[in-house]
Amino acid sequence: MYRSRAVLLAMILLGGVVAGVIGGAMARLIHWFHHVTASGPAHPALAAAAGGVVAGLGWWWLRRTRPVRSVEESVTTDTPLPLGRTLLDALLQLLAVGSGISLGREQAPRQSAAALLDRFSRWAHVDEAHRRLLVAAAAGAGLAAVYNVPLAGVLFTLEAMPVRRSWRALGIATVMSGVATVTAWPLVGNRSVYQLPDAPFDPLVLWVLPLLLLAAVPVARVFLTMMRSAHGWKVVDPRWLPLSVGAATAGVVTVSQFLPGVTGNGEDIVRTALDPATALPLLLTLLVVKPLLTAGSLGSGAVGGTLTPALAVGAALGAGAGALAGAGPETVPLLAVLGAAMVLAVMQRAPLFAAVIAWELTWAPLWTIPLLLPAAVAAHLLGRLNPRRPRR
Repeated sequence: MYRSRAVLLAMILLGGVVAGVIGGAMARLIHWFHHVTASGPAHPALAAAAGGVVAGLGWWWLRRTRPVRSVEESVTTDTPLPLGRTLLDALLQLLAVGSGISLGREQAPRQSAAALLDRFSRWAHVDEAHRRLLVAAAAGAGLAAVYNVPLAGVLFTLEAMPVRRSWRALGIATVMSGVATVTAWPLVGNRSVYQLPDAPFDPLVLWVLPLLLLAAVPVARVFLTMMRSAHGWKVVDPRWLPLSVGAATAGVVTVSQFLPGVTGNGEDIVRTALDPATALPLLLTLLVVKPLLTAGSLGSGAVGGTLTPALAVGAALGAGAGALAGAGPETVPLLAVLGAAMVLAVMQRAPLFAAVIAWELTWAPLWTIPLLLPAAVAAHLLGRLNPRRPRR
């Protein structure tokens, strides 16, 4: 018994360190990919196409015989995650996103950390129930490390991953996400991804919030339907992936020449939404264009996350609602954070995670927490009322 507990504790700590190193390293690596493709002598669209073609070639090689297994598959079955294939798939995701394709980068550190801890757990002969918990916690810890969001990493494990919620699961996820976050600090820093002013409470938020909720739910439903549809008609023949991924990446970067900020995972859109000087027409345009580009990117056969694009769409919606309501410059960014949490809550079906990651990414004023939590829960519940919504 004592040996098994010691091995489990060692795996938890090792998983935290591994996830932290992976998260920090991948955060640096994607910026390097972006720098190489954006600052070279070639036209931005040509450089992006080249990055997309290389990523497509890699995915062709990976999928020519069988698909890449998911973290969820490893958590719900005893199927191991092939380490080399999973890590290569993650690197190709970073290359594609760094080249400009409209997808999130958060999936890469999650699956990499999970694959490594899956391998270590099997080497250490950890029992199957704990192995599944460790793999799920490693996925959450990878997310925590890359964005410096330890609480969101815990909630991702418990809400978004297919694990049985228990005090033991909470403890494992908490320790692993905490260790991963601290481990990544030398590479990503101990600061929020986005900066928000310490704004005082504005009663206008209470008036705008119900209207924002009624807008966020259908926007998120449409976005979710588009992502589902993209999975249905995406390129499945691996031989076409170099062409389709290259074309999708070049297309996104071409659009960005006229509408800056639409490339990658949507971080630039969130920053635009948090700027109270942003014009309403730009916010509305981003609200429409980003989901279209993300659907096209998924349809090309590329792999990546939709978590951060959903945050971007919600932030644009919230800032647009603030602009329409005539909110002050300190209130518009707060409405953007609320919009991001609500759209993500519907997309991920994880309201607590959505509220907490929106707060941790911005370190919004503490008084926003009692608004973020019920807003995200309400959006989640309203999103589940539609029986025609496609299942995950």
